[in-house]
Amino acid sequence: MPTTTQPDQAWTLLAGGDVLMDRSEAAGVDPFAGIEPPLGTADIAVVNVEMVISERGEPADKKYVFRAPPSAAERIATAGVDVANLANNHAMDYGPDALVDTVDVLEANGVIALGAGATSSDAYGHRVIEVRPGVRVAFVGASMVVPLGFPATQTRPGIASAYQRDRVLANVRVAASEADVVIAVLHWGIERMTCPEGRQRDFAFELLHNGADAVIGHHPHVLQPVVFDDGKLVAYSLGNFVWHYRSGITGDTGVLQIDFDGAEIVGWSFHPHLLDINGAPVPAVEGARVDRINDIVSGDCARHQPPPTTAAPEPEADPKDESESETDADGDSGSDSEAESEADSEENVETEAETGAEDEASEG
Repeated sequence: MPTTTQPDQAWTLLAGGDVLMDRSEAAGVDPFAGIEPPLGTADIAVVNVEMVISERGEPADKKYVFRAPPSAAERIATAGVDVANLANNHAMDYGPDALVDTVDVLEANGVIALGAGATSSDAYGHRVIEVRPGVRVAFVGASMVVPLGFPATQTRPGIASAYQRDRVLANVRVAASEADVVIAVLHWGIERMTCPEGRQRDFAFELLHNGADAVIGHHPHVLQPVVFDDGKLVAYSLGNFVWHYRSGITGDTGVLQIDFDGAEIVGWSFHPHLLDINGAPVPAVEGARVDRINDIVSGDCARHQPPPTTAAPEPEADPKDESESETDADGDSGSDSEAESEADSEENVETEAETGAEDEASEG
């Protein structure tokens, strides 16, 4: 009697951190050209797009605002990116119309725009990719770094706020009921801290407990540990993936590879890269910076942790309305010197007051 060959259920996810192309795209530079392995070789590739892709809108009242021309979306797609997280503190830098443009131009180029949208239903909704016959992968995006006016409502474009904790966790549970694998993508943490803070660890536990299989994080501008335990994985921060030139620790980056067999994570690896003069990631195989990358990613983060530039305040929220203080945001000095690049100033502290009772009422 002939044997039946089972279909190959092996697949790979590649992930990078923050992508900012305001300078590289204007200069006609392809920042993805040197990445190894190329993002397009993965079954799914995901990054955090830390900018607006639009020519419309006025800059928000915040210290740092980032945008790139519409051609950036095509370059992102050509690089092999399948999922672009927009749940971050720069997606609304030029207002709601520019955010909608960003979503539309990414989607038009075949890239899922995650964690943001024209309404809260769009922003908080999960997205599903069938990576193999019978293997469905769901993505959920949210941000714990939320400037004033950024959260989406049913009547206002915006991002998915992780301070709407119950809503995010409920969406993870729904995603888990509809898919075989759930990937949560989180913008969180304290800038330049190589070890995750307590709120990252606590929320990661909740996400995994509610059905996520992996959590992929970014925002601190530096790498943080990757933890793989009991079949589940948390990459706390993947650092600056495509950024402005950085010659120090904020220029240490890399590609996270997660290997799956069907719905099971069977292994992971990290491919070290360093940002070049164009802010593009270039593979690196040896040297003190590669040793530092490997230390941090493997969990030896404390000895590479610089002094904090800001304290991490305790949440000030009323748990009934889930409003909470936002503690830090992206800074960029634009300097090419290592000393200055490691001491970039941060944005003014902003709060998430608009996610209170009024918005909850509007969302039913």
